[in-house]
Amino acid sequence: MELPFRRLFKDIAIYGTGDIILKATAFITMPIYTRIFTPEQYGVWSFVITVTGLFNTILILGGDSAYSRFFFEAKTLNEKQIVTSTWFFFLALWSGSVVLLCLPFVSFLSVWSFETKQHGILFLLCLLAAPVGLINTMCGQAIRNQFRARLFTFLSIVSTVLGIGCSLYGAVILDMGIAGVLGGTLLAALIMFPIRLWTARSMVRRVFSVDVLRKLLAFGVPLVPASLAYWVFASSDRVVLGKLSTLDELGLYAVANGATATLGIFHGAFGLAWSPHAVRMYEEQPEAAPVFFGQVMTYILVGFGVLCVGIAVFAHELLVILSTPAFYPAALAIGPLALGFVAYASTQITASGISLKKKTKYIAIYSWIAALLNLGLNILFVPRWGMMAASWATALSYIFLTLAYGITSQRLWPIYYEKNRIFRAASLIFLFTIVAAFLPEMPLIVNLILKSTYCLIFGGLLVAFRVLDKREWAALSTLVQRKLALADSTK
Repeated sequence: MELPFRRLFKDIAIYGTGDIILKATAFITMPIYTRIFTPEQYGVWSFVITVTGLFNTILILGGDSAYSRFFFEAKTLNEKQIVTSTWFFFLALWSGSVVLLCLPFVSFLSVWSFETKQHGILFLLCLLAAPVGLINTMCGQAIRNQFRARLFTFLSIVSTVLGIGCSLYGAVILDMGIAGVLGGTLLAALIMFPIRLWTARSMVRRVFSVDVLRKLLAFGVPLVPASLAYWVFASSDRVVLGKLSTLDELGLYAVANGATATLGIFHGAFGLAWSPHAVRMYEEQPEAAPVFFGQVMTYILVGFGVLCVGIAVFAHELLVILSTPAFYPAALAIGPLALGFVAYASTQITASGISLKKKTKYIAIYSWIAALLNLGLNILFVPRWGMMAASWATALSYIFLTLAYGITSQRLWPIYYEKNRIFRAASLIFLFTIVAAFLPEMPLIVNLILKSTYCLIFGGLLVAFRVLDKREWAALSTLVQRKLALADSTK
């Protein structure tokens, strides 16, 4: 049993590294795009991507989950090839047909979105990219299903770098603006298409099974409502901003979201690493697991809380690096969005009881409630307060979601939360994140000293209020001693 576990953790490390690299690419493109696009243009781009993201969510029909489920259920190579080939052929035919039916309506989409036909080309490019992107994604899933982690990560990085290169060429060298970015994305997907198919060639044959397709759709289609809930939760605020506020506000909000992607880099790596550890602990050490989960919850709050306060405090400086003065007002939205990310990270623990007890219906129910809460708050408050209303709606929705998960999970499988430490940590994180927005902007050196001191005070209070106690110091001391001993032994 040891070897499979070692291989699993090795794959997780590879996926985690790749995830960090992929999310870090946002910080390569943002400084460029914020210098060639105005906030309004950035808003147009964000709106188009958001709307077509909904289209892709529906188009895949839950097939990514369904394909993996039936791939691993298949016992022989021939059965796996039938599942893969059937789904690939259907997805290509289905997505291509739907896109052809939608192409005549790109002008209508542009008028509905922006009250002008001139942005129809943007929707056209996104629609044409959809079938190619879906097949590329499923080829990647086929590689993952074969546990070819290195190849998957390598191709993902190559695809991302190629997409960035083509998009920059279109936007900057050819001076095609947003159309150049989306056209470059389409070109990169087309270049990768034969490469992706070649890497998945061992699973694709000239076979098709109506019975297998029926099972795949029966499994996947019911997942579409849950995917729609996630889209409403994560993306509808951009549509509301674009329709009920201004495209400038949407552009600023998109940049603020991009800046908080720093937290996403760490969350992705943690999420990939945590799940197997959690399940293994639950199965092999059921008596110790509730205590362990509770301690991890404290560390999640502290770790992501420190990042949250840091990014809120230095939001202006971060935007100075990543953007231009036109986008600096986006700094105000970074704090609330970062708080929402801390709450989102905590769902790794608060949803544990639901997942471990296989009561995933609660995840769908609470996701829809949170999505409707987010949408309602945005519709009510965005017309008056713009991006600030959207950022606080996101934060409050994630806080609701983690609380709802936690209450239900405690009923299904109680976790021994360190309540006092969690309350102190959450209070300090919330307070210091909110106050960060009111710190005065001063000359650079004075500003850095002031804000660094502010962060040190936050860290000092974590220690003073015993959010970090002797266990952490003992663990840190042990780690340092081991490193020193190792260094001495290698001399």
